[in-house]
Amino acid sequence: MYRAEKIVYKHNPIENRVLRIMGYSAFKLWNVANYERRNYKTLGFSSRPNWYDQKKRLKDSFFARNLPAQTAQQVLKTLDKSWKSYDVLRKNGSILNPRPPRFKQDIMGFSFIQKSIKVEEGQVRLSISKQQYEYLRTIGVDAKFIYLKTKLFSNVNVKEVGIRFLDKETFLAVFVYELPEPAVQADNGHHLSIDLGLKNSMTCYDSEGTSFIVNGFLASTHYHDKKIAYYQGISAKQQTASGARYPKPTKRVLSMYKKKKNKVDNFLHQATRFITNYCAEHDISKVIVGDLKGIRKGRSIGRTNQQLHSFPYERFYQMLEYKLAQCGIEMIRQKEAYSSQCPPDSREVSKTYAVKKNRKHRGLYVDGEKVFNADCVGAYNIMRLYRQEKGQPDIPYGNLSSPEKYTF
Repeated sequence: MYRAEKIVYKHNPIENRVLRIMGYSAFKLWNVANYERRNYKTLGFSSRPNWYDQKKRLKDSFFARNLPAQTAQQVLKTLDKSWKSYDVLRKNGSILNPRPPRFKQDIMGFSFIQKSIKVEEGQVRLSISKQQYEYLRTIGVDAKFIYLKTKLFSNVNVKEVGIRFLDKETFLAVFVYELPEPAVQADNGHHLSIDLGLKNSMTCYDSEGTSFIVNGFLASTHYHDKKIAYYQGISAKQQTASGARYPKPTKRVLSMYKKKKNKVDNFLHQATRFITNYCAEHDISKVIVGDLKGIRKGRSIGRTNQQLHSFPYERFYQMLEYKLAQCGIEMIRQKEAYSSQCPPDSREVSKTYAVKKNRKHRGLYVDGEKVFNADCVGAYNIMRLYRQEKGQPDIPYGNLSSPEKYTF
C-alpha cells in the first residue's frame, strides 16, 4: 500500500540554490530530449528516439549530470509518457490535430527516487549529484545532501520525493511511501451503503437500521464558482476590448481556482475520514458505494449541470478506498439502476418494481401513506442490489425518514 504526504517548505539559502539548479537542469534536459524527438530526421536519427535510447545517450550530458541518475531518468520517462499519449491521440482521432509535447519555459518540478533518499530521525535526506556538489564547493557551499525536516515518518520505506516549486520562497514536497497492507476483514454481515448525490453529497445507510447524510461539497464550491464567473466575465470584456483574441485568466481568477481546489480536497478528505472512522467504530466489514461511472456522459440537467460535472466522483472513490483499506475494510462499487425509484419494501430492485412517480420532489419519496427521504431510499436499495447479486435475502429497513446530517 502506498501513501502520499504533502508538505510545504520555505527555502533556506542553500536549499534554494541547490533545488533551483536542479529544477533548471531538469527543464533543460527535458528540452534537449524533446528537441531530439521533434527533429529526429534532421538530426540524422533513423527513427524517433525512445526512453531507453535517450537515457543511455544523455546520461553524460551536462544537465543530466547535474541531477541524480534516477532523477534524470525520471525526467526522460515523463517525457516519454507524454509522447506516447500524443501518439495515441493521433491514432484514435479523439482530438483534432493534437500537438506534440511542448518545450518547458522555466524551471520544472522533479523527483528524487529510492537510491537518493534516506530516512533519518526526524528528517529525510536527499542526495545531490557529484557534479553539482563540486560546483557548490567552488562557491563556498559544502553540501552533499539536502535535509527536509518532518515528523511524519518512522520506519517507513520512502519510495519517492517529488519537488514542485510554488514561488521563489516556497516549494511543495510530496513524499510517496510504502506501508504494509492490512488483511481484509472477514465479512461479518454488517455493511454500509452510500448513495452519492449533489444536494446531499453522501447519503449512508447502515445495515443495522440507521442512516446519515454527509454534506458540504456544494457549500465548498458554489461561492467560488460564482466569483470565478463574475471576474472572468469582467476580464474577458476588458481583454477583448483591448484587442486580445483569446482572453487569458487573470491572477485573481487563477488564485480563486486554487482556493476552490483546496476547498474540495479538504472536504473530500474530511468526509472520507469521517465515514472510515464510523465504519471502524461500528465494526463494519464492507462499504457498498453506488457506481456513477458514465453518469455525466452526454448529460445536461439545466442549472445543476455545472455541479454535476464538477463533482470529483472518481477522486472520492480513490480516497475512500485507500482509507478503508488501512482498516481492513473492503469497498465495493455497485451499479445502482432503479435504486432511486423502487419502494424499500418492493420484492426486488429492478425495472419491474420501479415507480418513478413516487419520487415527488427533491429529497421526498412517497409510497402510499409512507414518507421517506429519497436519498436514504437510494442508499438502502444500493445495499439490496448488492445482496441480490450475492443471492442473499433482503434485510428489513430501518430509519429512512429522518437521517442525521453532518456538514464539513
